[in-house]
Amino acid sequence: MERTHRTWKLIAFLSALCLLSSGCWRPASAMEMKAVHFTYYVHDTLVPPGVTTVVVAGANASLTGPSALGDISVFDSVLRKTASNASAQVGHSSGQLVSLNDPAEKLIILVQDITISGYSGTISASGRFNFSTLSWELGVSSGTASFRGAMGYLRPTIVALDPVFPVVKYEANLILPKFWN
Repeated sequence: MERTHRTWKLIAFLSALCLLSSGCWRPASAMEMKAVHFTYYVHDTLVPPGVTTVVVAGANASLTGPSALGDISVFDSVLRKTASNASAQVGHSSGQLVSLNDPAEKLIILVQDITISGYSGTISASGRFNFSTLSWELGVSSGTASFRGAMGYLRPTIVALDPVFPVVKYEANLILPKFWN
């Protein structure tokens, strides 16, 4: 009986040793990470036809006029490779904007479905920003497909604040885990 027990202990030890030395299992702290940087542009259309942003809640709310606490807009905007409306489409940015106490302050929650620079998947981000500044940061909380396990931030910068067709440049600054297949 004692001999069988020792044999099972030896088998379990050797199995664990093989698994750990094979590289199939790695502790999370040993996971290699890589920095990824790329740029793309959000193109909105605020008037028909082809509207990409609409106000869904708020007293006297409008996209181009003053906003009040609780005004909510939703968007499904086109992502393009450059600031030109004729450039290649690389995805969509969907989410919501919520107005805060200061009329210039907004809360944004978004998911961007993007295919660019050898990567394809979604990036989820959120943050608070002030429309009176030209640039701000949004924290990236997760991603899917090529962006699975993403961390980092997006830096939106206003390129064209046209009241009908605004364009915002996004710089993605991500840290992605290298997954082992």
